[in-house]
Amino acid sequence: MTSPSPTVCHALTSTGTIHPAPDGLWRYQLADGTELVLSPPCFEVDGRDRQAFWAGEPQRAEPRTLSNGCIEHRWRAPLRDDPKLELELVLRVADNDPVVRFHYRLHALSPQRLTKRCGEDRLELLSFSTTKLTNRVEIRLTEFDEMIHSYSLTEDLITSAEAEIGTDRMGPIITLGNDTTQALVGYEHGSTHPDRFLQYDISAESLCLRTVKGSYWDGQELAPGQPYTTPWMQLALLNGSRDDLAHHYRRFVLEHQAVCPAAREPWIFYNTWNYQERRKHWHQDAYLSEMNLDRMLAEIDAAAAMGIEVFVIDTGWYEKTGDWIPSNQRFPDGLTEVRQRIEDYGMRLGLWFAPGTVAMSSRALAKHEDCIRHRGDGPYQSWPVWETEDSISCCLVSRYGASFADDLIRLHRELGVTYFKWDAIDQYGCDQPDHGHGSTNNDAHERSLCYAFQQPLALAAIVERVQASVPEAICDFDITEPGRSVGLAFLAHSKYFLINNGPYFHNYDNPHGADGNSNVFFFPGQARARICRSTLAMDRWIPSVLFLTHYLPDDGACNQMTAIASLILGHNGIWGDLCAVSAPGRQLFASVLTRYKQVRHAITRADPVRRGRVGGDIEVHEKLERSGSQPGRGAVVLFAAHPGTYTHTISTPIDTGDLWTSDGLKVTVDATGHAHCTAQFTEAGAHILFCGRDD
Repeated sequence: MTSPSPTVCHALTSTGTIHPAPDGLWRYQLADGTELVLSPPCFEVDGRDRQAFWAGEPQRAEPRTLSNGCIEHRWRAPLRDDPKLELELVLRVADNDPVVRFHYRLHALSPQRLTKRCGEDRLELLSFSTTKLTNRVEIRLTEFDEMIHSYSLTEDLITSAEAEIGTDRMGPIITLGNDTTQALVGYEHGSTHPDRFLQYDISAESLCLRTVKGSYWDGQELAPGQPYTTPWMQLALLNGSRDDLAHHYRRFVLEHQAVCPAAREPWIFYNTWNYQERRKHWHQDAYLSEMNLDRMLAEIDAAAAMGIEVFVIDTGWYEKTGDWIPSNQRFPDGLTEVRQRIEDYGMRLGLWFAPGTVAMSSRALAKHEDCIRHRGDGPYQSWPVWETEDSISCCLVSRYGASFADDLIRLHRELGVTYFKWDAIDQYGCDQPDHGHGSTNNDAHERSLCYAFQQPLALAAIVERVQASVPEAICDFDITEPGRSVGLAFLAHSKYFLINNGPYFHNYDNPHGADGNSNVFFFPGQARARICRSTLAMDRWIPSVLFLTHYLPDDGACNQMTAIASLILGHNGIWGDLCAVSAPGRQLFASVLTRYKQVRHAITRADPVRRGRVGGDIEVHEKLERSGSQPGRGAVVLFAAHPGTYTHTISTPIDTGDLWTSDGLKVTVDATGHAHCTAQFTEAGAHILFCGRDD
C-alpha cells in the first residue's frame, strides 16, 4: 500500500473533505466547517468488545476509478487495542455528489472469532453526534401496504419528545437537518418492515446504527484472508434544504450507487405473465397453454409494433428448473427463432427464473444435493412449478448461488439474454450448518437468522457476478408479495419488479370469485393504473425506473392513453394480450412512446412534483428537469377520473423549443414564462405534454 496525501478531497455542493479523525475514526467536513465525525465500529471478538480505533494514520491504497465515475479509496490500519486485528475502510465518492458510500472489513492476522457472550449480535456499525441536527425523519421503503398489495415509501417524523427519551427505528434511511444543513444516513440490506436486522438507536444527542440479529454467528472465524465485511452504508452532508437532500440522494441512486447502471435505463418492458393468467382464469386453460413458438413470435411482432424494447418470457419457457434450458416441447428449436426475431427488431430478450428452485430430475440438483434448503427436521417438500416438473429448493447463500449466476451468464452467451426476472424468493428458509450461515456449534434458530441476514447480500453478490461478465445484465427481483428482502442492497446492483396484479380479493376481505380467481386488478380499465400510480411516492428518494410495474394495453383510446401516461412516469412496463390490441391501438402506443423516447432520460433524471390525489380530479405529475444545460425538459402528465375541463399552471419554466401535446390539451406560455395547461376530458383518461428532447 502507498500513503498519499493526508486527505481525500472531492467536489460537493460546496467543497468538502473526508479524512481520519483523531476524535473518532473519520470526518466528513464541508467548506464552512460543518462536519460529521464518525466513531469507529465496535465488534465482539473472543468475548471482548473491540471499538476499532486506528493505531495511527491508516495506510492508503492507490485510488481506483470505477466504471460509474466513482473513485474508490481504501484505508487500513491495526486496531489501537489489538494490533492482531486491522480495520479497513472502503469509501466510494463522486464529483458533485454529497453522498458517500462505504463499508468496513475487519481483518485478523491470526485466527480469532466473533462472539456473542450475551447471546445477541454485538456489532455497532457507526455513530455520530446529532445535537445540531434536530429535524429527524425516518424513511421506510419496506412497508407492505395491503391496500395496494405493494411495498410503499413512508416518511415518518421523529419528534423531539421521542428523541429526548430515546427511540429506535428500522429505516433504512434517516435524514437529519436544521435550517441550513442536511444529513442522511442509510444502510444497504433488506427485509419487510417491521422485521429488523439492523436498526438506528436515536437520542437527542446521537445516532447509532447497529445490527439486531443474524449479522454473524457465535464463533464465526476471522483468519488471514477471511475478513468480516459489513453491509455497505451511505452518508450525505450538505448545505441546503431537505428538498435539496432528496434531489441529491435520488441522483446518487440513479448515477453513482450501482457500478453497472443498466437497470437505470428507461427501456420499455413487456412480460407475458398477464396473458398467461387470462388464459387460466378467463378461458380455463393451463398457464402454459399458449407458451409456444407461434404465440411468442406473434407477441414479439405486436410488441415491436407498439415500441416495446425488452421482451420477457415468463414461466414455462424452460424444460426443467435448475437446468434452465429451453423446453423441447414448447420450443423445439431452443428459442433460436425467438432470439433472431427479437434481435431483428433491435429488442432485448428476457426470461423468468425461480433462482433457488431445482427440478427433482435436473442435473443441477444432482450436482448440488448438499445445497438443498433445510428447515427444522428436513428438506423442503417438492412441488410442481407452474405446471412443470416437481422441484425442490436450494440455498442461495451456499455454493449454489454462484452456480446459478453462471447459468445466467451461459444463457447470455447462448441466447443473448440480458434481462433475468427473479421470482419466488422469500427471505427465510434455511438452517443447514454447512452452507456458510452457521455451523454445528450453533442452533438451528441462529443459523436460520444468519441465512435471512445474508440472503439479500447473497442476491446482490449473484448480480455482481453476472454483471462482471455481462455488464448490460438486469436481474429484476420480484417483490410483489410480502416477506421479501426489500431494501437498498439489491438496488445497488439492479431493480425491483414492484406490482404483479395489485390487490387480491383477500386484501379487501372479499371471498374469491366463483371460479377461484383471486385477482381484482388484472382486468381492462383504469383501476389498475390508479393502484399502480400510488407507488410513485418512491420517486422522491428512489427513482421510479427502479420499480418495474406493468400497465394494460387493452383497446379503448382513453384506457390506452392512461396506461401510456402512467408508465412513462418511470414504471415503464406493459403486459396483457398484445395480439388482441387493434392496429389503431398499437399505433397509439408506438407514436406516443416514440416521442417519450426522445426525452425519457430527462424524465428519469427529473425530481417528481405532484398535485392532487392519485385517482382524484385533477391529478398532475410534473417530471421536468430543473437544472442542467437545458432546464425544463421532460413531461407533464394530467389525469382525471371524471369528464370536464381542468387547468394547471406548471410550477417551473418549461423548454418551449419542442413541445408535443396529446389531443385535447392546450398549453400557453405567458409573458413571465409560466406555462398554463387547459385539459378537456370527455371521459376518465390522461393527457401528456412532452417538453424538449434529450441531448
